[in-house]
This record gives sequence, C-alpha cells and structure tokens, in this order.
Amino acid sequence: MLNYIFFQFFLFYIKMRKKVHQNFIYLLFLFFFIILCNGQNNNSNFTTSFIMDLYDPNDNLNVRYLLEYDVQRGEYVDHYKIHNTLNIKTAIVCSEEDMNLPEDNKNTIVFWNTANYNEIYSSVIYMDAFPLWYNQQKKKGKRFCLRVEAVGWDKNVSEKINCDDPENKQLCPDLIILGTTQFSYRYYKDETLNLNKYFRNYFKKEGRSLESMLNKYAHYDYRIDNNWLAVPIISDLRALRFNKKTFDYCINKGYNLHYPPPFSDFWGSNYKETWTWEKAFEYSEIIYNCTGNPGFRIIGSKSEDTKLFIIICQSLGIPFIVEENDVKKCGFRNNPEYIKKLSIVKKLFENHYVEEWLDKSAIDKWKNSPYPKNIDEQPTFPLIDMTKNFNFMNVNGLIFDVLTTIELPDLKYCYMPGISSFLGGSGIVITKNSKFPDELFEYIEILINGKNPYLQYLNNYITPYEKVYGNLCNNELEKKSKKEYCNSFLDVEGTFPYYYVSNNKTNIIYLKHIVTNEDKQVSITDANSKFFSDVFTCGEKANYEQKTITFIDKYKLELPVKNNNTIILKSMEDIKDQTNPCNIFQESLEKAKPMQFPYNTFSEINAFELKSPISLLLAHLYYKHNETNEGTFESIINECCDIIDDTLLPRCKGYNKIKFKLGECNEQTELRNITYLNCKITDNDGLQRNIECPYISSKNIKGLFLTILSLIAIIIEIFIIIIVIKFKNEKCIMLSGFEFLLFLILSSLILDISVYFWVGSAVKYKCILKIWTMIIGITGLISSYSIKSEIIISIYNNKKLTQSNYKMRTYLLYVFIFIFQLILLTWWTFKHDGVTEKESYIKNVGSYKYNTCSIGNENILTLIFLIDYTLLVISIIMSYRGRNIPSEFNYSKKIFFTSLLTALLVN
Repeated sequence: MLNYIFFQFFLFYIKMRKKVHQNFIYLLFLFFFIILCNGQNNNSNFTTSFIMDLYDPNDNLNVRYLLEYDVQRGEYVDHYKIHNTLNIKTAIVCSEEDMNLPEDNKNTIVFWNTANYNEIYSSVIYMDAFPLWYNQQKKKGKRFCLRVEAVGWDKNVSEKINCDDPENKQLCPDLIILGTTQFSYRYYKDETLNLNKYFRNYFKKEGRSLESMLNKYAHYDYRIDNNWLAVPIISDLRALRFNKKTFDYCINKGYNLHYPPPFSDFWGSNYKETWTWEKAFEYSEIIYNCTGNPGFRIIGSKSEDTKLFIIICQSLGIPFIVEENDVKKCGFRNNPEYIKKLSIVKKLFENHYVEEWLDKSAIDKWKNSPYPKNIDEQPTFPLIDMTKNFNFMNVNGLIFDVLTTIELPDLKYCYMPGISSFLGGSGIVITKNSKFPDELFEYIEILINGKNPYLQYLNNYITPYEKVYGNLCNNELEKKSKKEYCNSFLDVEGTFPYYYVSNNKTNIIYLKHIVTNEDKQVSITDANSKFFSDVFTCGEKANYEQKTITFIDKYKLELPVKNNNTIILKSMEDIKDQTNPCNIFQESLEKAKPMQFPYNTFSEINAFELKSPISLLLAHLYYKHNETNEGTFESIINECCDIIDDTLLPRCKGYNKIKFKLGECNEQTELRNITYLNCKITDNDGLQRNIECPYISSKNIKGLFLTILSLIAIIIEIFIIIIVIKFKNEKCIMLSGFEFLLFLILSSLILDISVYFWVGSAVKYKCILKIWTMIIGITGLISSYSIKSEIIISIYNNKKLTQSNYKMRTYLLYVFIFIFQLILLTWWTFKHDGVTEKESYIKNVGSYKYNTCSIGNENILTLIFLIDYTLLVISIIMSYRGRNIPSEFNYSKKIFFTSLLTALLVN
C-alpha cells in the first residue's frame, strides 16, 4: 500500500516539475518519502501475529489458532471462526513471539468471564482488545498474555479466590466480570479494589469524568459509600413486546384494544400517564377473554418475575425497599393503600391471565410437601427456560422480555408501561491480588473507549455510556435534543401534509416548513376554528404562548393549541412508519432504575435475588399450596416481606456497622445475651453471643455461696459476741483481752456484712456502704491484732512499762487512725457519684455501656487504702519482731498470714 502511494506521488512529481521550481518539488518529495518510511517503521513495530489456545473443561487443548490482527477493525482477521468453537472453558492468547517464553519472562493476566462453555462470543471480544493493550505495554518494556476463563454467572461471585497455589493460577483472577447485584459481595470480602483513584486519573488524562459519561442511574449500581467498585461494561434492560396479529384479531372481534405506544396515537403525548400497568394487565384480561389463552408472558432465565414486580412497584409509587436504622427492609408491608394498588398483580395471577412461568416440578414438590415452618425452609423456584419450550415462538399477547435479537412472529417492541423500567448490567473489577492494577485499568480504558468497537460488540442495543450505542443501534441513534431533532426534521422547505387523531377521527392539516439560519419554523396554511395561522418555532417543549413546536418521535411533531393543550401531528410522508426498536430502548433507558433504587448497591441484594421471595408470593396467587389456607393477600405479602427482610439483613461477620443490644442479666448464668439488630449471626462466625454481667448475682451459685457463707459467719460472730460479753470476767477471756476480742469480732462482723453490698446490681447506697463496711472492717481487724501484738512485744521486751501507760498510748494511736479513716470516708461519700456509666468493647462487634459503682474521688480513696496498706506493713514488721516470743504468747505467724490475706482482700 505504501509503495503504491509512493508511486502515485512520484507520478505527481513528474507532472508538476515542469510547472514548479524543481528544487522545491524535490524537497517536498523527500519530506513525504521520510514520513512514509517512518510510518512504515512504526507499523512494523506493532505486533500483529498472535497465537490463541482453546482448552476444553478437562483442560485438554482443543485447538490452536494462528491469528493476524487487523488494527483498523480492532479484531483478529479470522475471529468469526473462533465463535463457532464449542465446549471451551479456557482461552489463552499471546503474541507469537511470547507464547513459548518461560513464565518468568512474561505475565499472564487471568480474566474470569461469565461465558459458559458453549458461548465463547464475549470472551473473543475481550481477547480482540488484547493486542492494542499488549502493544501499549510492550512499549513500556512489559510483556503479557491473557487467559480468559469461562466461569459462568455463579462461580464468578461464589468461587473462592486462591492465589497460594502456583499450579492452579486460574484460581487467582486479576479481572472479573460481575453483575450489578454481585459487586458488593466480592467488595465486602475485601477481594476487589476501590477504583476511585483510577476514576480521578481518567478525568485528569481525558479532561472528562467517567461519571459524566455514564447513564443517569448507573452510579446506584456501581458505588458503595462513594467508592467505585467496577467499571460498567454491559447494560441490561427489559422490554415489552406485543403480538400485533393478536391485537388485530381481537380488535376485529370488537374488543376495545389499541396498539401500545408508539404504535398508536391513542395514548397521546403523555403516554407515560395513559399507558400504565393497570392498562397493560387489563389488555391481558381482554386478550384472555378474546382468545381463551393467557394474554401475558414472562420470559427470562433468572429473577424476571422479581424485576417485573419491582418495576410495577416503582411505577405505582410503592417503595420496594426502605431503610430503617441502617437496615434495608421490605417497603410494601402493612399499608392498605399499597395492598389496594397491588391488587392488579393479584388479579392477573389469580385469574391466570399470565402464562405459567415457574418450573413445574419445583411447584409440584412445594405443593405436595408440608408447608415450611420457617424462612430457611421456604423454597426457591427456578423459571421455565422458554427457549427450550416448544411453544416459545407462539406469543399470544404481551411479553415481558429481555433485550434479544431473537425475532418472534408478529411481535413488536413497544414502550414499557408506567414511569419506570429495569436497569441492570455488568462491570469489570480489578482484584486486590493483581500485581498490575495500573496496567489493567489501561486495558479497561481500551474496552470502554467509544472509538473502539468493543462496547458495541458487548451490547446489542444500549451501552452503559451516553452517546455510545450497541452494535444494532450504533448507526440508528444520534444523541440530540428535541429541539435539534425538530430542526433536522424541518430542514426541507415546502408545504407538507400531516394528520392527527381527535375523537377517533383522522384529520389532515398542512404545515409550511420555514427554513431560516436559526431555528426552523412552521406555519399553518389551512387555519380553522381550532388553529390560527401563527408561526411556530422549534423548541424543547410545545408552548402556545411562546409559539414553540417540538419533536416527539420519528415523523411526529407536538403542536400546541389553546388552553394549554397539544396535539400530535404525524407526517403523511411515512404513514406506514415502522417504529425503530432502538428509539424504544432509548426511551426505556431514560426511565430505567436499578433493582435496589433509590439506594446504592449492597451485598445482600445478591442473596435476595437468589432466594426469590417474589416468586413465592406470585406462586401463592397462581398455584396455591395444598395444605394451607392461603389467607388474605395482605398475609401473603407479609410472608414475602418476612423473607425479604431476612435476605436483606447482612451477615454480622465482617460487617463494620453492627448494631446490637444487651439483654437483662440472667441471674442464674450471670450472662447477658447479645441481640444483633442489623445483621444475622451464623454458625462458626466467631462472634460472641453473650457477655458476663457487670456484677455478682445473688441468685447465681457464686452469689448464693457468698451470701450463705457470710450469713453463717455473721450468725457465728453474733453468737461469739454474746458469749464474750456474757463470760467477759472469765479467766480465758480476760487473758485474751476482752476489748481486743470484742473489737476483733465486731470488725469481722462488719467485714462479713460488706459481702451483702458487693452482691447484686449497682445501687447508690450499696456502692457507698460496701466501701464503708469493707474499710471499717479491715481497719478494725488490722488495728485489733496490731494493738495486742504490740502490747505483747512491749511487755516481753520490758520497754517503757515503768515510764508510762504504754497500753493507753497504743490504743489512742489506732483510735486516731480509725477516726481519720472515718473522716476520709465521709469526705469521699460527699464526692461520690453513686452509679456511673462505663464503656467496654466486644471484639469484632462494638462498644457497649453498662452501669457500675463509681469510685468517687480517686485521690481520697487511694489515701484510705494507703493507710490500710501502711497498717498491714506495720503488722507484718511486728510479726517479725515477735518471732522469738514464747509460743504460748506468740501470734507472729498468725499475724503474718492474716496480714497477707488482708492484703489480698484489699487488692
């Protein structure tokens, strides 16, 4: 090709040299020759030879393709023959020069795609984009191969990622295709990257944000907590089709039917308010009465009845999901108005105006089994695979359908009733295990670049990006405003006939197209009582005061008339207009919303979809269970809502927004049960089910033991006090010291009484008295045996007995200490807060607050205990000093061990 261009330019040079200065032509020729040579050298550096190995499910090589890459078309020259290869699980593509390199010299990217073994089409599209990315990375000195695994729609989200097994690298993906209800599951398992950084970098590099390129409601599916989880790749919409032949048949029989919009002007310009689900289901009933067969069909492989129900709820103004205290719940429970609105669904399914759509064997098993006792036992019903049904091609009336290229006899796409439709799709995520996240986002940029064909190939009609259309609509749609369409439509001067329908009568009107340099205009040439010969200019809306006319649809204009009314004018140039499905899908896209709208995606939406509680609700209406009274419509809805609430409740393990409450203390077990409010616990999740009570219960075995033991001790001590007082003049008591014994027993009695205040829940008077009784008891106890011990030691050592009454001085010292303790306790009491609230933490759950006794003024309390510790140290020193006293007077060992036990008690 380059040689040919060069030859043609050379001939041009020969012709021109006679007319233009010879040197100038020579330089121009030389310059062009250099450019051609450089271009040829650059192209020669672009690798176009690739090898693709396809493996079957048993990892056996099925076929090897030697492929050449067409840079202009962005695909392999022979890529169509790859599409016909069946039973393929793994596809590996490398450049011809890299295929046989050792693994250490190249990097293989593992890509989990949702294709099945017999549908390699989408995998080929991802491999078509590989050579562009490969050459981009080769310039940076990096060499890659691409391995695409067909894992399907279940393993892509449920398969465990294992990057620790070098022999099974296919288990460690770098990229995964996930559905919009699946992103959050992998994200919350901390397996996928937060893509915010790459979205920001894209904006810096391209000068426009990815967010601005996406369709209106896409961010609800692809973000959590302002974090982008994936890059949208595939758009998934739902469509409605009708059987034109059936409608004609019933209309001819006298039934009041009209083609759905946009095939009939009957619905007017405000068709979203007139073409409703009430009307669609009414038509299903009419068709049933007309033909004897159901007038509505649901088609699809997964959750199609759920999507239909959600669309109906959104169009009727019924919230499907609500949020209370950060918990998603069923939104249509216990509301008479909602029950009334949903009666159209009840009527459709109870009267069998809709065809059977659930798997018959699963329904029979449910009907022939005892009714489930709990939510876990509730069944899930797979949908009938209509593509395998011999009656698939025969549609009687309306069909709720996926966007498909399958043509069915006499079926036409029409507008979805109401103000809502379903929006789903798929996106591509980068895993945290990938070593090349930056490079992989560059690969994703190639996939989503509208100048490349990959988005078009992955989407037949509508893509997730504005102004980028699918393969079948790419040349059909051009994103324009109504005003722009109006100007284009009126771009030909002349007078043209239009018609409109009023009171079931067709009327003709003539409009003159006025072409100006600005907005195009029309004037009415046959004015009558309804119209005036005014001039109307193209605008975004039809407005009589502003004299603006606007574009509605292909060959249709909206003209304002008096009293704020409008009529739809249709050009007679195309009375046999065949409505373009691409325009219909575009209209559906503009009102399509995600399943969980108005909330961003969350991981439980996948569990909800798998459980399919809506299928159970509709099964009750259509089939009914044999062994149960179905009850009211409201009770069936409430059962469905119970299942929805359960599926939307997240698992507590790994959930970082756990809310919980603590039950009352079980006084037998001394445990408080933990009730998880916004998540559910599972076996072996490692989370605590209960915590210890913050006090010793009087009904627990420990509390009972302490209470009974202290009570016995108190009784014994009272009995001993009585004995001591009664026999105080006896020799044994006198030798022991009456005052010593009495004070010692009273101190022990007070100390035992303190046990009562330490058992049971925290109450202010208990919090104060337990410290008072404990300190008085301990101080009295230490003082008692310390006084006696010091007197005995002094007498034995014959100290100061002749100089003064040493006994009285010792008494006075300890009495002073005791009084000082009482003063400190009184001071501490006035500073005491009684019961205070403290906070504790439960591992992997959260913090909780509990009531406990305040310690009051910590400095005062420390001083009180410091005095007791000082007395203990003194008593231990005295026990050492009295070690040599005769055994009949020696209390050293007893005092030593008593002091140690008291120290432990104080601790």
